[in-house]
Amino acid sequence: MFVEILGRQVEIIPSKRNKRLRMRIVPPDAQIKVSCPPRTSVKAVEKFVRDNATWIEKATAKVKVEPNDKSYLDGGNKFILFGVNYDVVEVESDHYSLTLGIETCILSSPKNATREDKCNYVKRIMKDVIKKEIPPRIKKYEEIIGVKCSGVSYHFTKSRWGSCNHRTKKINFSVYAIQKPIEYLDYLVCHELLHIIYPNHGVAFKSHLKSIVPNAEILRKLK
Repeated sequence: MFVEILGRQVEIIPSKRNKRLRMRIVPPDAQIKVSCPPRTSVKAVEKFVRDNATWIEKATAKVKVEPNDKSYLDGGNKFILFGVNYDVVEVESDHYSLTLGIETCILSSPKNATREDKCNYVKRIMKDVIKKEIPPRIKKYEEIIGVKCSGVSYHFTKSRWGSCNHRTKKINFSVYAIQKPIEYLDYLVCHELLHIIYPNHGVAFKSHLKSIVPNAEILRKLK
């Protein structure tokens, strides 16, 4: 049974083994659980919680309440695509597959597959996605800007989302860029193509970028 007390959800757990009220703060989300004798009234539990408000505050501070938003490749349990975090559910299968649901992602793999094997498969899927999303954007913004890149490559780098060699006109993209909201990809492609003209981030570069992507500064800060 759950009730709201002090603006928080409290789970009431009646048990014949309890002779008195007991309270726990449970990680990872600092859930308040109150164990109590059978037939203990909600009013009695509420008073108990309120009387221990100071203790609850201190205990909550000691509990790790941050959710695990690390990606599957970083040892977490999230498949992150276009700004959406999907909880990875692993199942055994005769072959590899990755299926997105509303909030979950089904990762199927052979019985003896290691974590490294699964990560390598996820990497292949991510690379397929960015290879599908980037080329049409390059074509679009090449025509708008009036430039032509000499080649495109994709790498699993985290130091930067993209880079452009001003001399060779070759552009590199981080596969991790697909973890950003999808509108970020337009900003990223335009940004790197403009470096074919401008070798730095000077006033002329920023002005040109803003003329094509008016909300460039907002997109640059997207998480």
